[in-house]
Amino acid sequence: MRPVQRLANILAFERRCIRSGFVALVRRTLPVRLHYRALLARRIDALDASGYLRDATLTGAIIVAAGAALLLFAGTAFPRVIDGVVALVNEEPVTFSEVRESVSEGMGIPVGDADAMLREERDSAVVLRWIENLVDTVLVRKELERLGQPIAETEIDKAVESVRKANGVTEAQFNELLGKDGISLSAYRRRIRWQMERGAIVRARKFKEVMVTESEVRDYFRENGERFLVGAKVRLETLFFPISSAPSAGLDTAQARIAVQQASEAVRAGRTFAEAEALVRGTFPKVQLHAAGFVTTEDLLPELQREVRRLRAGEASPPFTTETGAYLLRVVERQGGSPGDFFAVKDALTEELTDRRSEKAYSDILSELRRSASIDVRL
Repeated sequence: MRPVQRLANILAFERRCIRSGFVALVRRTLPVRLHYRALLARRIDALDASGYLRDATLTGAIIVAAGAALLLFAGTAFPRVIDGVVALVNEEPVTFSEVRESVSEGMGIPVGDADAMLREERDSAVVLRWIENLVDTVLVRKELERLGQPIAETEIDKAVESVRKANGVTEAQFNELLGKDGISLSAYRRRIRWQMERGAIVRARKFKEVMVTESEVRDYFRENGERFLVGAKVRLETLFFPISSAPSAGLDTAQARIAVQQASEAVRAGRTFAEAEALVRGTFPKVQLHAAGFVTTEDLLPELQREVRRLRAGEASPPFTTETGAYLLRVVERQGGSPGDFFAVKDALTEELTDRRSEKAYSDILSELRRSASIDVRL
Protein backbone atom coordinates (compact mmCIF):
# COMPACT_ATOMS: atom_id res chain seq x y z
CA MET A 1 0.00 0.00 0.00
CA ARG A 2 1.37 3.39 -0.94
CA PRO A 3 2.22 5.87 1.84
CA VAL A 4 -0.46 8.31 0.69
CA GLN A 5 -3.11 5.60 0.91
CA ARG A 6 -1.96 4.39 4.33
CA LEU A 7 -2.17 7.95 5.60
CA ALA A 8 -5.59 8.39 4.00
CA ASN A 9 -6.78 5.27 5.82
CA ILE A 10 -5.51 6.59 9.15
CA LEU A 11 -7.25 9.91 8.62
CA ALA A 12 -10.48 8.25 7.50
CA PHE A 13 -10.52 6.09 10.64
CA GLU A 14 -10.01 9.15 12.81
CA ARG A 15 -12.86 10.99 11.11
CA ARG A 16 -15.19 8.09 11.88
CA CYS A 17 -14.10 8.21 15.52
CA ILE A 18 -15.17 11.83 15.93
CA ARG A 19 -18.75 11.07 16.82
CA SER A 20 -20.76 11.15 20.06
CA GLY A 21 -24.32 11.57 21.23
CA PHE A 22 -24.60 14.53 23.57
CA VAL A 23 -24.82 18.26 23.54
CA ALA A 24 -26.02 20.76 26.08
CA LEU A 25 -28.40 23.48 24.93
CA VAL A 26 -25.78 25.92 23.66
CA ARG A 27 -26.73 29.02 21.73
CA ARG A 28 -24.47 30.50 19.11
CA THR A 29 -24.30 33.90 17.45
CA LEU A 30 -23.46 34.14 13.75
CA PRO A 31 -22.84 37.13 11.47
CA VAL A 32 -25.21 38.58 8.91
CA ARG A 33 -24.59 40.64 5.81
CA LEU A 34 -26.46 43.70 4.55
CA HIS A 35 -27.51 43.09 0.96
CA TYR A 36 -31.29 43.07 0.65
CA ARG A 37 -34.13 43.28 3.13
CA ALA A 38 -35.17 39.70 2.37
CA LEU A 39 -31.67 38.48 3.16
CA LEU A 40 -31.80 40.28 6.49
CA ALA A 41 -34.64 38.06 7.72
CA ARG A 42 -32.77 34.99 6.52
CA ARG A 43 -29.56 35.95 8.31
CA ILE A 44 -31.39 36.83 11.54
CA ASP A 45 -32.96 33.37 11.35
CA ALA A 46 -29.43 31.96 11.03
CA LEU A 47 -28.15 33.86 14.08
CA ASP A 48 -29.17 31.02 16.37
CA ALA A 49 -28.89 27.45 15.12
CA SER A 50 -30.52 26.15 18.33
CA GLY A 51 -33.67 28.11 17.55
CA TYR A 52 -33.83 30.76 20.27
CA LEU A 53 -34.48 33.48 17.68
CA ARG A 54 -36.22 31.28 15.13
CA ASP A 55 -39.96 31.03 15.80
CA ALA A 56 -39.69 33.90 18.23
CA THR A 57 -41.05 37.44 17.95
CA LEU A 58 -38.32 39.80 16.77
CA THR A 59 -38.59 42.71 19.13
CA GLY A 60 -37.26 46.17 18.38
CA ALA A 61 -34.23 45.53 20.59
CA ILE A 62 -33.27 42.39 18.63
CA ILE A 63 -33.65 44.21 15.31
CA VAL A 64 -31.56 47.13 16.53
CA ALA A 65 -28.83 44.75 17.76
CA ALA A 66 -28.83 42.90 14.45
CA GLY A 67 -28.68 46.18 12.57
CA ALA A 68 -25.68 47.30 14.62
CA ALA A 69 -23.86 44.09 13.73
CA LEU A 70 -24.71 44.61 10.06
CA LEU A 71 -23.39 48.15 10.03
CA LEU A 72 -20.23 47.07 11.80
CA PHE A 73 -19.35 44.57 9.07
CA ALA A 74 -21.05 46.04 5.99
CA GLY A 75 -17.79 47.47 4.68
CA THR A 76 -15.78 44.25 4.80
CA ALA A 77 -15.04 42.25 1.67
CA PHE A 78 -15.91 38.95 3.38
CA PRO A 79 -18.31 38.09 6.22
CA ARG A 80 -16.62 37.89 9.62
CA VAL A 81 -17.66 36.05 12.75
CA ILE A 82 -18.40 37.98 15.92
CA ASP A 83 -16.56 35.66 18.29
CA GLY A 84 -17.56 35.04 21.85
CA VAL A 85 -17.99 32.40 24.52
CA VAL A 86 -20.88 30.09 23.64
CA ALA A 87 -20.55 27.98 26.79
CA LEU A 88 -18.53 27.46 29.94
CA VAL A 89 -17.75 23.84 30.76
CA ASN A 90 -16.53 23.59 34.36
CA GLU A 91 -15.36 27.22 33.98
CA GLU A 92 -13.51 26.38 30.74
CA PRO A 93 -14.75 28.57 27.86
CA VAL A 94 -15.87 27.24 24.47
CA THR A 95 -15.88 29.92 21.78
CA PHE A 96 -17.56 30.13 18.42
CA SER A 97 -14.19 30.42 16.69
CA GLU A 98 -13.25 27.05 18.22
CA VAL A 99 -16.43 25.56 16.79
CA ARG A 100 -15.62 27.01 13.40
CA GLU A 101 -12.05 25.67 13.53
CA SER A 102 -13.33 22.27 14.62
CA VAL A 103 -15.58 22.10 11.57
CA SER A 104 -12.70 23.19 9.35
CA GLU A 105 -10.38 20.53 10.74
CA GLY A 106 -12.96 17.78 10.94
CA MET A 107 -14.10 18.20 7.35
CA GLY A 108 -10.80 19.24 5.83
CA ILE A 109 -12.11 22.54 4.48
CA PRO A 110 -10.85 26.15 4.81
CA VAL A 111 -11.99 28.11 7.85
CA GLY A 112 -13.95 30.52 5.63
CA ASP A 113 -15.92 27.66 4.10
CA ALA A 114 -16.58 26.22 7.56
CA ASP A 115 -17.87 29.61 8.65
CA ALA A 116 -20.17 29.79 5.62
CA MET A 117 -21.46 26.27 6.23
CA LEU A 118 -22.31 27.07 9.85
CA ARG A 119 -24.03 30.30 8.87
CA GLU A 120 -26.15 28.61 6.21
CA GLU A 121 -27.01 25.45 8.17
CA ARG A 122 -30.67 25.50 9.23
CA ASP A 123 -30.71 22.23 11.16
CA SER A 124 -29.67 23.04 14.73
CA ALA A 125 -28.77 19.41 15.44
CA VAL A 126 -26.04 19.50 12.79
CA VAL A 127 -24.32 22.54 14.31
CA LEU A 128 -24.77 21.34 17.87
CA ARG A 129 -23.06 18.06 17.03
CA TRP A 130 -19.92 20.06 16.26
CA ILE A 131 -20.22 21.93 19.53
CA GLU A 132 -20.64 18.68 21.43
CA ASN A 133 -17.19 17.52 20.35
CA LEU A 134 -15.63 20.55 22.02
CA VAL A 135 -17.76 20.13 25.15
CA ASP A 136 -16.66 16.50 25.40
CA THR A 137 -13.02 17.44 24.83
CA VAL A 138 -13.09 19.89 27.73
CA LEU A 139 -14.77 17.39 30.04
CA VAL A 140 -12.24 14.66 29.27
CA ARG A 141 -9.22 16.95 29.50
CA LYS A 142 -10.31 18.31 32.87
CA GLU A 143 -10.93 14.79 34.20
CA LEU A 144 -7.48 13.62 33.07
CA GLU A 145 -5.96 16.63 34.85
CA ARG A 146 -7.88 15.68 38.00
CA LEU A 147 -6.59 12.11 37.74
CA GLY A 148 -3.04 13.39 37.28
CA GLN A 149 -2.80 11.83 33.81
CA PRO A 150 -2.77 14.76 31.34
CA ILE A 151 -1.33 14.19 27.85
CA ALA A 152 1.94 16.11 27.50
CA GLU A 153 3.08 17.78 24.29
CA THR A 154 6.05 15.43 24.18
CA GLU A 155 3.65 12.50 23.89
CA ILE A 156 1.98 14.19 20.94
CA ASP A 157 5.41 14.69 19.36
CA LYS A 158 6.18 10.99 19.67
CA ALA A 159 2.79 9.94 18.29
CA VAL A 160 3.04 12.20 15.23
CA GLU A 161 6.59 11.05 14.57
CA SER A 162 5.46 7.42 14.83
CA VAL A 163 2.75 7.97 12.24
CA ARG A 164 5.19 9.73 9.92
CA LYS A 165 7.76 6.94 10.17
CA ALA A 166 5.10 4.27 9.70
CA ASN A 167 4.21 5.94 6.41
CA GLY A 168 7.88 6.05 5.38
CA VAL A 169 7.85 9.74 4.41
CA THR A 170 9.92 12.80 5.24
CA GLU A 171 8.53 15.67 7.32
CA ALA A 172 7.96 17.71 4.17
CA GLN A 173 6.16 14.81 2.45
CA PHE A 174 4.09 14.20 5.59
CA ASN A 175 2.96 17.83 5.69
CA GLU A 176 2.15 17.64 1.98
CA LEU A 177 0.01 14.53 2.46
CA LEU A 178 -1.84 16.19 5.32
CA GLY A 179 -2.42 19.25 3.14
CA LYS A 180 -3.94 17.11 0.40
CA ASP A 181 -6.44 15.90 2.97
CA GLY A 182 -7.18 19.49 3.97
CA ILE A 183 -5.43 19.26 7.34
CA SER A 184 -2.61 21.35 8.75
CA LEU A 185 0.05 19.84 11.00
CA SER A 186 -1.27 21.80 14.00
CA ALA A 187 -4.77 20.52 13.31
CA TYR A 188 -3.47 16.98 12.99
CA ARG A 189 -1.69 17.33 16.34
CA ARG A 190 -4.96 18.41 17.95
CA ARG A 191 -6.63 15.36 16.43
CA ILE A 192 -3.90 13.08 17.77
CA ARG A 193 -4.30 14.70 21.19
CA TRP A 194 -8.01 14.03 21.11
CA GLN A 195 -7.38 10.37 20.24
CA MET A 196 -4.81 9.98 23.02
CA GLU A 197 -6.96 11.71 25.62
CA ARG A 198 -9.91 9.55 24.65
CA GLY A 199 -7.80 6.40 25.00
CA ALA A 200 -6.32 7.60 28.29
CA ILE A 201 -9.70 8.25 29.92
CA VAL A 202 -11.04 4.84 28.87
CA ARG A 203 -7.86 3.15 30.06
CA ALA A 204 -8.04 4.96 33.40
CA ARG A 205 -11.71 4.28 34.14
CA LYS A 206 -13.04 1.38 32.05
CA PHE A 207 -10.04 -0.70 31.00
CA LYS A 208 -11.42 -4.10 32.02
CA GLU A 209 -14.72 -3.45 30.23
CA VAL A 210 -13.11 -3.14 26.80
CA MET A 211 -11.03 -6.32 26.91
CA VAL A 212 -12.31 -9.19 24.71
CA THR A 213 -11.73 -12.94 24.65
CA GLU A 214 -11.36 -15.20 21.62
CA SER A 215 -14.72 -16.77 22.44
CA GLU A 216 -16.38 -13.36 22.28
CA VAL A 217 -14.66 -12.62 18.98
CA ARG A 218 -15.97 -15.94 17.56
CA ASP A 219 -19.50 -15.04 18.63
CA TYR A 220 -19.10 -11.64 17.00
CA PHE A 221 -17.89 -13.33 13.81
CA ARG A 222 -20.99 -15.55 13.70
CA GLU A 223 -23.31 -12.58 14.31
CA ASN A 224 -21.71 -10.71 11.41
CA GLY A 225 -21.17 -13.69 9.13
CA GLU A 226 -22.74 -12.08 6.06
CA ARG A 227 -20.01 -9.43 6.04
CA PHE A 228 -17.31 -12.04 5.48
CA LEU A 229 -18.89 -14.23 2.82
CA VAL A 230 -16.34 -15.13 0.15
CA GLY A 231 -17.47 -14.60 -3.44
CA ALA A 232 -20.74 -13.00 -2.37
CA LYS A 233 -22.43 -10.47 -4.62
CA VAL A 234 -23.59 -7.19 -3.22
CA ARG A 235 -26.01 -4.54 -4.42
CA LEU A 236 -25.11 -1.00 -3.44
CA GLU A 237 -26.43 2.53 -3.44
CA THR A 238 -23.59 5.00 -3.75
CA LEU A 239 -23.29 8.76 -3.61
CA PHE A 240 -20.06 9.89 -5.25
CA PHE A 241 -18.64 13.40 -4.95
CA PRO A 242 -15.83 13.67 -7.55
CA ILE A 243 -12.90 15.89 -6.56
CA SER A 244 -10.38 17.13 -9.09
CA SER A 245 -6.69 16.77 -8.31
CA ALA A 246 -5.91 20.08 -10.03
CA PRO A 247 -4.26 22.74 -7.82
CA SER A 248 -7.16 25.10 -8.55
CA ALA A 249 -9.77 22.67 -7.19
CA GLY A 250 -9.73 24.02 -3.63
CA LEU A 251 -13.25 25.44 -3.67
CA ASP A 252 -14.57 22.32 -5.41
CA THR A 253 -12.99 20.15 -2.74
CA ALA A 254 -14.49 22.19 0.09
CA GLN A 255 -17.96 22.05 -1.47
CA ALA A 256 -17.67 18.29 -1.93
CA ARG A 257 -16.67 17.75 1.70
CA ILE A 258 -19.54 19.93 2.92
CA ALA A 259 -22.02 18.16 0.63
CA VAL A 260 -21.01 14.63 1.64
CA GLN A 261 -21.37 15.59 5.30
CA GLN A 262 -24.83 17.03 4.62
CA ALA A 263 -25.81 13.87 2.75
CA SER A 264 -24.59 11.71 5.62
CA GLU A 265 -26.63 13.72 8.10
CA ALA A 266 -29.70 13.35 5.89
CA VAL A 267 -29.29 9.57 5.63
CA ARG A 268 -28.79 9.30 9.37
CA ALA A 269 -32.04 11.22 9.79
CA GLY A 270 -33.88 8.58 7.75
CA ARG A 271 -33.82 10.01 4.22
CA THR A 272 -33.16 7.83 1.20
CA PHE A 273 -30.03 8.21 -0.89
CA ALA A 274 -32.14 9.71 -3.68
CA GLU A 275 -33.53 12.31 -1.28
CA ALA A 276 -30.04 13.02 0.07
CA GLU A 277 -28.73 13.49 -3.48
CA ALA A 278 -31.49 15.98 -4.28
CA LEU A 279 -30.83 17.80 -1.02
CA VAL A 280 -27.11 18.40 -1.68
CA ARG A 281 -27.21 19.00 -5.43
CA GLY A 282 -27.46 22.74 -4.82
CA THR A 283 -24.26 22.62 -2.75
CA PHE A 284 -22.39 20.27 -5.09
CA PRO A 285 -24.01 19.89 -8.55
CA LYS A 286 -21.49 17.19 -9.60
CA VAL A 287 -22.83 14.66 -7.08
CA GLN A 288 -23.58 11.27 -8.65
CA LEU A 289 -26.09 8.68 -7.41
CA HIS A 290 -25.34 5.11 -8.49
CA ALA A 291 -27.70 2.19 -7.84
CA ALA A 292 -26.35 -0.63 -10.00
CA GLY A 293 -27.14 -4.33 -9.93
CA PHE A 294 -25.23 -7.02 -8.06
CA VAL A 295 -21.44 -7.06 -8.22
CA THR A 296 -18.92 -9.38 -6.57
CA THR A 297 -17.43 -7.71 -3.51
CA GLU A 298 -13.89 -8.54 -4.60
CA ASP A 299 -14.44 -6.64 -7.87
CA LEU A 300 -15.06 -3.33 -6.09
CA LEU A 301 -12.41 -0.68 -5.59
CA PRO A 302 -10.30 -1.50 -2.50
CA GLU A 303 -11.65 1.53 -0.62
CA LEU A 304 -15.23 0.45 -1.32
CA GLN A 305 -14.48 -3.16 -0.39
CA ARG A 306 -13.20 -2.02 2.99
CA GLU A 307 -16.39 -0.10 3.75
CA VAL A 308 -18.70 -2.81 2.40
CA ARG A 309 -17.09 -5.39 4.70
CA ARG A 310 -17.91 -3.19 7.67
CA LEU A 311 -21.62 -3.14 6.87
CA ARG A 312 -24.54 -5.50 7.12
CA ALA A 313 -27.35 -5.35 4.59
CA GLY A 314 -29.35 -2.17 5.08
CA GLU A 315 -26.55 -0.25 6.77
CA ALA A 316 -24.91 2.92 5.41
CA SER A 317 -21.28 3.95 5.72
CA PRO A 318 -19.98 7.21 7.15
CA PRO A 319 -18.40 9.57 4.58
CA PHE A 320 -15.00 8.40 3.34
CA THR A 321 -12.56 9.71 0.77
CA THR A 322 -10.37 8.25 -1.95
CA GLU A 323 -7.91 9.87 -4.34
CA THR A 324 -10.78 10.59 -6.76
CA GLY A 325 -13.42 11.95 -4.41
CA ALA A 326 -15.72 11.41 -1.44
CA TYR A 327 -18.21 8.58 -1.03
CA LEU A 328 -21.26 7.57 0.93
CA LEU A 329 -22.61 4.05 0.33
CA ARG A 330 -25.30 1.68 1.55
CA VAL A 331 -25.39 -2.10 1.28
CA VAL A 332 -28.86 -2.84 -0.08
CA GLU A 333 -28.54 -6.65 -0.05
CA ARG A 334 -26.15 -9.57 -0.46
CA GLN A 335 -26.55 -12.89 -2.20
CA GLY A 336 -24.52 -16.05 -2.56
CA GLY A 337 -21.00 -16.62 -1.31
CA SER A 338 -19.44 -19.14 1.05
CA PRO A 339 -18.61 -18.70 4.76
CA GLY A 340 -15.38 -16.85 5.43
CA ASP A 341 -12.40 -18.09 7.44
CA PHE A 342 -12.50 -16.91 11.06
CA PHE A 343 -8.72 -16.89 11.46
CA ALA A 344 -8.31 -14.71 8.37
CA VAL A 345 -10.26 -11.91 10.07
CA LYS A 346 -9.66 -12.73 13.74
CA ASP A 347 -7.18 -9.93 14.42
CA ALA A 348 -9.23 -7.33 12.58
CA LEU A 349 -12.41 -8.43 14.37
CA THR A 350 -10.66 -8.34 17.74
CA GLU A 351 -9.74 -4.72 17.08
CA GLU A 352 -13.24 -3.92 15.83
CA LEU A 353 -14.96 -5.44 18.85
CA THR A 354 -12.52 -3.72 21.18
CA ASP A 355 -13.26 -0.42 19.40
CA ARG A 356 -16.99 -0.95 19.81
CA ARG A 357 -16.60 -1.60 23.51
CA SER A 358 -14.31 1.38 23.78
CA GLU A 359 -17.01 3.51 22.13
CA LYS A 360 -19.53 2.25 24.70
CA ALA A 361 -17.14 2.81 27.60
CA TYR A 362 -16.30 6.30 26.35
CA SER A 363 -19.99 7.13 26.02
CA ASP A 364 -20.64 5.92 29.57
CA ILE A 365 -17.74 7.98 30.90
CA LEU A 366 -19.06 11.10 29.16
CA SER A 367 -22.50 10.50 30.64
CA GLU A 368 -20.96 10.33 34.09
CA LEU A 369 -18.90 13.47 33.51
CA ARG A 370 -21.88 15.41 32.17
CA ARG A 371 -24.00 14.59 35.21
CA SER A 372 -21.47 16.27 37.47
CA ALA A 373 -20.40 19.01 35.05
CA SER A 374 -21.26 22.67 35.20
CA ILE A 375 -22.21 23.81 31.70
CA ASP A 376 -23.17 27.46 31.60
CA VAL A 377 -24.70 28.88 28.42
CA ARG A 378 -23.36 32.30 27.41
CA LEU A 379 -24.91 34.29 24.58
